[in-house]
Amino acid sequence: MTEEQLYRKFARYYDLIYEKIDLQIEVDFIKWAAEQHKTSEGNKLLDIACGTGRHAQFMKDGFDVLGVDINPQMLEIAREKLPDINFLEGNMKELNLDEKFDMVICMFSAMNYNTTREEFKGTLENFYTHLNEGGVLIFDYGINKENWIEGLVSVDTVVDDDLKLARICQSHLEDGIFQANFVFLIKEDGKLDFDIDQHKLGVLGIEEVIDSMTETGFESFIYSDFTEKEWDVVSGERPIFVGVK
Repeated sequence: MTEEQLYRKFARYYDLIYEKIDLQIEVDFIKWAAEQHKTSEGNKLLDIACGTGRHAQFMKDGFDVLGVDINPQMLEIAREKLPDINFLEGNMKELNLDEKFDMVICMFSAMNYNTTREEFKGTLENFYTHLNEGGVLIFDYGINKENWIEGLVSVDTVVDDDLKLARICQSHLEDGIFQANFVFLIKEDGKLDFDIDQHKLGVLGIEEVIDSMTETGFESFIYSDFTEKEWDVVSGERPIFVGVK
């Protein structure tokens, strides 16, 4: 399955699966990090792997937002939800917008779709090119070698009057690649459906991420799980990277 096909069948369930995530915490951190680290004077924000526009909807009041995602079904939903924001179809690995921004964000562990260190660094270089001097890159790297748990089973559920949904996945790492096969079981309007959504995710170590950012030219900072606290490997919390051009 190509990256363009990810979530194609299940895009309309995406917001329901992730509705329990407190996005306001993430948005507050993004704004705080901008105040702490950004020295460019503009307010243009590039939201990479924007999905259905979940972060964009909170950022649009303070920033001039452009959303980019590889999945046309996600973008269709984003455009319907947020008609006042411009959304484009594009791949973070081949980004060439001929435009510069003051912030680039890439959330929901989307950076894990870079499956090798070389690919990861290439994507960072794309982001760097699209930033103004003094601009800031922010991304989370929730799946990494330091917090990896082999064989972990995750289950997400959605239950309402007309929809019963379960999404199941088990972690297995092979040669630095997590073949994330999400099994969907769906009962909607009395009809049953079953399918597998396949995702290929790269899993790097934190030092590999730091080295890639340094080699790209970023001054990097790591925070703990969208808080102002510096990240510590012992905590087991999700590392949030801030890179300054």
